[in-house]
Amino acid sequence: MTTTFIILAITIILFVSGKIRPDIVALTSMMALSMTEILTVKETFSGFSNSSIILIAGLFIVGEAMSRAGLTSWLGNKIITLSKNDSNKLLVLIIIGSAILSAFMSNTGTVASLMPVIIAASWRLKTSASKMLIPLSFAAATGGLLTLTGTPTNIVTNQAMIEAEIAEFGFFEFAYIGIPLLILTVIYMRYFGTKLLPNNESRRMEDIDESIQNIEDSYQLYEGFWRVRIRPNSTAIGKTIKQMKLGSTMGVNIIKIIPHENKTTSILKKVGLKKGDLDEFPDLDREFHAEDELIVNCSENRINRFIDKYNVAATKQEEVDGDFIKDNVLSDEVGICEMIVAPKSSYKGRHINTGRFGDKYNVQVMALNRHNKRIRGREFDLKEGDSILVRAKWEDIKAIQEESRDFLIVGSPEELSKEVGKITRKGIISILAMVFMVSMFIWGPYSSSITVMLTAFIMIAGGCINMNQSYRAINWNVIIIMAGMIPMGVALQKTGGAKYIADSMITILGDMHPTYFLAGIFLITSFLSQVMSNTATAILMAPIVLVASLQLGYSPYPFMMALAVSASTAFLTPFGTPTNTMIMNAGNYKFMDYMKSGSLLLLIFFIVSIILIPLIWPYNVA
Repeated sequence: MTTTFIILAITIILFVSGKIRPDIVALTSMMALSMTEILTVKETFSGFSNSSIILIAGLFIVGEAMSRAGLTSWLGNKIITLSKNDSNKLLVLIIIGSAILSAFMSNTGTVASLMPVIIAASWRLKTSASKMLIPLSFAAATGGLLTLTGTPTNIVTNQAMIEAEIAEFGFFEFAYIGIPLLILTVIYMRYFGTKLLPNNESRRMEDIDESIQNIEDSYQLYEGFWRVRIRPNSTAIGKTIKQMKLGSTMGVNIIKIIPHENKTTSILKKVGLKKGDLDEFPDLDREFHAEDELIVNCSENRINRFIDKYNVAATKQEEVDGDFIKDNVLSDEVGICEMIVAPKSSYKGRHINTGRFGDKYNVQVMALNRHNKRIRGREFDLKEGDSILVRAKWEDIKAIQEESRDFLIVGSPEELSKEVGKITRKGIISILAMVFMVSMFIWGPYSSSITVMLTAFIMIAGGCINMNQSYRAINWNVIIIMAGMIPMGVALQKTGGAKYIADSMITILGDMHPTYFLAGIFLITSFLSQVMSNTATAILMAPIVLVASLQLGYSPYPFMMALAVSASTAFLTPFGTPTNTMIMNAGNYKFMDYMKSGSLLLLIFFIVSIILIPLIWPYNVA
């Protein structure tokens, strides 16, 4: 037991100091327990086989799939629309919207998805983003208290109860305390919290609307978008894009093909989709059919040549704005970006045409700038430093960014791909998958981990996310911390350390009213979560709280719920949670900004929890 306590003390000191990565600290702690023969090999690696690890990994995939399907961006755009240029309304909607999202996906994913949208909205409303970002982070933490899967600490708490053969909390049972706390967070931030926040100039982040505006200014794309209809007697019928050489010879870029056989259905029409396969990035071997509709980009002279040669009908798109670009040029699969010709590029000096080029890169050339000036024409000899506007699938853009030495990608396509903000077929699939997941949690016959993995599989099979993206979506830092700290909980129980700490708490608080014990749990857990991983805190505290409550003869439910709530109150420091760290640079925050706005909110959480938790989950043993 003594050796275990020494390792635990060193682990906590290293967590608090922040000089070593927390995942390394967790792994070191795990290996120290093994090398001192406190744990067997099986017990040492028990964290990696724990079902809660699988559950959390699956939730990261599910959350990323929702983001890639456009749901988070769609919600962000709805928040901006509903705010009606009122910064106070925007603040309230940010808190509610981020809380709802974080109830079903990771807090980190929620903040990462909404942060660029919220910063852009702040610019438009001429208000400082620093007034919005801390509320965003705090709301995401509060939203985690609405469901079992809202945060890893809820899962850790439930898992400890399952292992002790005690009936766990229900999926939405956390919301009994989470909803009152969310309402109070809205009221506090709306009327008091923002007054304590600085009015800082925010670091500009890339936003898709801003990117589109920059493209319009730089490349003057809006001079020629056309809607083309393939007439029944057109000579283009049966021919392919490659055969007609529309890009290389005629300088006509086919942006999208809407097949004639598409018929709208009521449910899809509501979200702006058509039945059938929209060719968002047409294959060069795709044949044209009568009454197909095309969206093309070219000059008036070139569209006239297209009309004369192939007997098609064309109408110029008179109003070309950001919404038109989002609806027709971009999608959840296809994007646009700038590629700069690198100094040692193998393409330097190569002759290219408007349209597709090269076998290596499946991109569509739309325009070229040289020395910040648009180069007219459909043929170019590339030079070092040339900036090419290309259209391609997001995954191809990302591959060029990661692998190519020929071109430098301007911007962040991985993030912009999530900001298209349209509910697509993939969005519908992800919504249905989430409905399935929640239904299975409430009524289903499967365990939580199996349910989440089934949901992730549905999203992968439905094309919402691919396997490579799934692996990247998992926050391995959180997974390693959990897997590395679970053995510490095993060691505390095996050596009697958990019982010793519990007995000490009972000696101090046992003769007092159980509310004092509840308050002590809340304060200890909250303090630890300010300075170390809240997941690690929950893993350490769960067996202690469970043993102590049972030895005192009380129901474990109010104390375990207090543990879950207090582990989500890392409001006082920028490194209490990853979301607090993420917003620090974007909002130009200082350490004291968190203390000023978070201390009163933490006090509110403490008082409300001490009052409400025993009313909802009584102290007496059921």
